[in-house]
Amino acid sequence: MNVTVQRVTDPIEGMHRSISDRLLRLGGPEIQPLARAYQTMTGAIYESVRGMGWVVGSALSLGATVAQRRGPVPFLWNAGPGSRVQAIANGVWGDHFVGIDSPLSIEMAFRDRDGGSMDAELVAIGSNFVRPGRRLAVLIHGLAETEAIWRNALVGDGEDSGLAASLTVDGFTPLLLRYNTGCLISENGRALAALLDRVTAAWPAPIDEIALVGNSMGGLVARSALQEGRDRRLGWSTAVQRLVTVGSPHLGSPLEKLAAGASRALRFAPETRPLSQFLESRSEGIKDLHSGAINDDEAQADGFTEHFVSLQPSGVEQHFIAGVVTANVDHPVGKVVGDLIVRAASATGSGRVRSVEAKESVVLGGRRHFDLAGDPDVIAQIREWLSPLPAADGF
Repeated sequence: MNVTVQRVTDPIEGMHRSISDRLLRLGGPEIQPLARAYQTMTGAIYESVRGMGWVVGSALSLGATVAQRRGPVPFLWNAGPGSRVQAIANGVWGDHFVGIDSPLSIEMAFRDRDGGSMDAELVAIGSNFVRPGRRLAVLIHGLAETEAIWRNALVGDGEDSGLAASLTVDGFTPLLLRYNTGCLISENGRALAALLDRVTAAWPAPIDEIALVGNSMGGLVARSALQEGRDRRLGWSTAVQRLVTVGSPHLGSPLEKLAAGASRALRFAPETRPLSQFLESRSEGIKDLHSGAINDDEAQADGFTEHFVSLQPSGVEQHFIAGVVTANVDHPVGKVVGDLIVRAASATGSGRVRSVEAKESVVLGGRRHFDLAGDPDVIAQIREWLSPLPAADGF
């Protein structure tokens, strides 16, 4: 809370001060005593806002600590609006939270039905599953989201019709990940590879198959984790047969490119420089979306000017789903704006300079980015890819 309030108030105060300084200088030396009084007064107002943020943040932390000590009260961030607020804050400034060891930072873990963290040992012994299965589906959310996107896609009949419940019907044991989306994608990929290594090493049943499913940024994290697993020859990576991404910016996000350009343009005027600094404070995870970097080498290249094709990992089928807002997927407007966040060409890895190989890609019309994970047609398509019908007898 304290950090969030400061991150918001600092650029506002900076712009206010730059504009007022320029205007007050026009009045000449006669009004300088008034100018100093004005700056002192406004400075005190901004300090009071930051002070109130500190009070509220400290009160929330203290209340959560007391509640936990008195009984089995869920931590503030586990579920509901609290988890949503935390996820958004981590998406924007999560790397900074890690740097200052903030309790607001999300630690990567698989989550139970109530949003509670399951450490690797709890997952491994299957204590949270009625039947820990031989087929695992790892579901990875996108930027500033939580694992809740995979649940309750439809409401009305009271049944959970989200992807997690649907894959359970298909014989998968879904593992729902929550992680700090403000960190580098490569960092999250390494962390997920290590977590899966611990979980699968002690899983109570033989593992026949692992499927990785990522929404938006989660698709890049899935690809990064698989590459890390293959590079380190981790056992779980050989069990991965299919990787599915939904609205993932494999070739980068136009919004991040716009933010980077705006930040550079705003540096030139003193009045807008604080806003540039505010944009520059966005997380490393968001900056990774500029080019869809999934490892450290790609992050350093930042632009990928050389033509190359990212091949499917050996023995793994990659399937990509994209959305466009227009009903006609070939409409020029749909091609330009995509699903309002990611263009279809990026989500399907189909670029002129760069490309990411997939076994099959599907583009759905009339879809917006944040609706894709719970869309019935998306869920049906993922189930079709992950649970193919058994081969018919005979020839």
